[in-house]
Amino acid sequence: MRPSPRHVWFAMAVPAVMLFAPAWSSAQTSLQIPLQFDFLNPGAKSKAMGGAFAGLADDATATVANPAGLILLARPEVSLEGRYFQIDTMFLERGRLSGTPTNERTDVIRGASFGTTSGQDAGLAFASAVYSRPSQAWSVAGYRQELVRVDQSFLSNGVFQQSPEELTSRRDSPQQGIRTVSITGYGVSAAYRAGSELAVGASLTLYSFSLNSNFRRFDTVGFLGPPDLSVQLGQSTQTGDDHAVAPTFGLLLGLSTNARLGVMYRHGASFDFRTQDGTDPERNGLFRVPDTFAVGASVRPLTALTLATEVTRVRYARLRRDFVSDQARAVNREADFDIHSGTEIHAGAQYLPTLSYGAPKLRAGLWYDPDHSVHFTAVVPASTIADRLFDERLAAALSTGKSLVHVTGGIGVSLSPRFELNGAFDLTSRSHVVSASCVIR
Repeated sequence: MRPSPRHVWFAMAVPAVMLFAPAWSSAQTSLQIPLQFDFLNPGAKSKAMGGAFAGLADDATATVANPAGLILLARPEVSLEGRYFQIDTMFLERGRLSGTPTNERTDVIRGASFGTTSGQDAGLAFASAVYSRPSQAWSVAGYRQELVRVDQSFLSNGVFQQSPEELTSRRDSPQQGIRTVSITGYGVSAAYRAGSELAVGASLTLYSFSLNSNFRRFDTVGFLGPPDLSVQLGQSTQTGDDHAVAPTFGLLLGLSTNARLGVMYRHGASFDFRTQDGTDPERNGLFRVPDTFAVGASVRPLTALTLATEVTRVRYARLRRDFVSDQARAVNREADFDIHSGTEIHAGAQYLPTLSYGAPKLRAGLWYDPDHSVHFTAVVPASTIADRLFDERLAAALSTGKSLVHVTGGIGVSLSPRFELNGAFDLTSRSHVVSASCVIR
């Protein structure tokens, strides 16, 4: 749950003594810490060009970006990508959302104070093997992709609040949260040349899903003191371990020209998970991965220059039912939480000064990443003090989501007809991704 500030009122009259209500334990919810997923195409080349790859699709990562592009590969190849990422997420850590701070112990900050939890990971993000020949009308591939990896932890101090109708302050119970989510796909792809300028393709992926979340509420050392981690007041968990199969479809037009148009649709898999709030009965739900639809184009106005763009619609709203709403069910406020689908815009360029082997391929790009974090809006105005303070906390805690512009770039080098190396970066104010890949033909 989210905390929010207010004002502390002093008793007017003789010996004015501050009266505090005891620390109050709100219902457990992992919505206290915002969660934002990114479902990006694999590959250092795609990443360096701003992720604009559905209309280019000329390497093995087409298995995910647009499987029809596999028909462009002239020979069998193996591709590997290693990736490091760091994603920072803000959460409501402490402060006084309403009332006047007492300036004692932990009650010294007027307004919301946010902390940052950083999730980091490094490892093999993508691997594939493609069989393709120029003389054939088809290509096939097998691959492994790390679709999602989230690793978050936080400890909130518990914010202070006070309603104008009350002489005493309230304090949200401190909360500690740990959440890990991973989705890894293992798939097969095929592409078929349906005409001199048209190819179609499809992938079928078996996804492995793991979810482990543990959110606990704690007492405090006195009303104004720090969290007392030895006294637990409540706990909520979400767990999941499941497998599901989902398809991807692609189309590529303009195979032998300097301009191509690509279309891709990827259906999101759904996985079972369980929620347990305290001693309440366990609830079952579905974690629904967003569907993705992309339309992209690429053009080569000069032999040395390639330009690409892509518009991608991601149905993040699929996460609302069960995964988001179930976390709010403990407080009977499911309708107040939402997560919006978003339209990404990608653009990138590649410049190759010379066709000789060893010459660097310079790449750069930008892409717009719309806010797709969880939002809170009270559908029905609060009628009680407790509900008004709840709304204040949640409005503050879920106020940090924002749209981002990613700056990307990188370099590629073909050392021979059979070996290529690529490096890339993708940077925003809240995330850093570095990628390196190699292609062996």
